[in-house]
Amino acid sequence: MTQTATVAFIGRASQAPPELQGFINFRAGLAKRDLRGDEPVAVLRLGALDCYHVVLLEGNPSLAAIEKELSGINAVLDRKARASLGKELGGGKGK
Repeated sequence: MTQTATVAFIGRASQAPPELQGFINFRAGLAKRDLRGDEPVAVLRLGALDCYHVVLLEGNPSLAAIEKELSGINAVLDRKARASLGKELGGGKGK
């Protein structure tokens, strides 16, 4: 079943709400990255559950790459999340 991904947080890692910090740190660990705190991140909420997917935005990934990553976990961006990520990535509608 495909889950809809909505934005829980977009911004600097250090500015994320405390309840999302663990998810961000876990994702950074999987990527073998040490966070300084100023890295841009997006935390996406999957469906209506407290299930989150963190996207590290450093390196300016394309919107298509993020959507491909989400397809691997049976998730799709909702319209508002797609627009927000596109704006954050600097392309309006994404790259």
